[in-house]
Amino acid sequence: MSQNKEKTEKVAVKQKLALLIQKNSKILLAFIVLIVVIVLALLVYNSIQLKNIEKYTQEIESIQDEYTTITTTVNETEKVTLEKAILIKLDKLIASSPKNYALQRALFIRANIYYQNQEWDKSIADFNLLAKDFSNSYLAPISLINTAICYEDSNRLDQAIETYQLVIQDYLKVSPEIPNIYFSLGRLYEHQGNIDSALTEYNNLVDSFPDSNWTNLARSRIIYIESK
Repeated sequence: MSQNKEKTEKVAVKQKLALLIQKNSKILLAFIVLIVVIVLALLVYNSIQLKNIEKYTQEIESIQDEYTTITTTVNETEKVTLEKAILIKLDKLIASSPKNYALQRALFIRANIYYQNQEWDKSIADFNLLAKDFSNSYLAPISLINTAICYEDSNRLDQAIETYQLVIQDYLKVSPEIPNIYFSLGRLYEHQGNIDSALTEYNNLVDSFPDSNWTNLARSRIIYIESK
């Protein structure tokens, strides 16, 4: 009896489920259509994104080749002409590109061109933007270091010190330039007459990177300072 009862209950459940599906068939069909539309839209979107990435990557590689030509040419007139053309292309790419590899390379190249022309503020703006928007990129600490160099070259030593300290704060374990940065901090503090801070940075370098070539220079500065 119990087995017959269970079979009857199962049949009843199936009938109720079939009836429920029948009553709501339009809703279910609409839901399935919606899912299909969403999936197709995502596929189209991903396809467009991939095409855009390929497009911008090809553009920046072409610009990179042109920029390399600039660095090897000795004809100043030709160099200026090529540089102007490259900047126009970089401006256009930077204005339209999403946050991807092409954009960070474009910012880096444009910042370097500005640096070569001693347009410090423009160079700093591009390097800082790259470091902010692509903080996990290998170019981020390099860009911050270049920012500090711009500040140094434009005689803004306090900002240079702050930027070098930011590199140590954010990229201590990943940047191979940390020994150089410790030495640069010591050098800048020494230039400003802040001897105690200079010694602190030189000693940080000696303690943290005893085998670095920069450490030998730091030891020499420490000996010189303490002998005065």
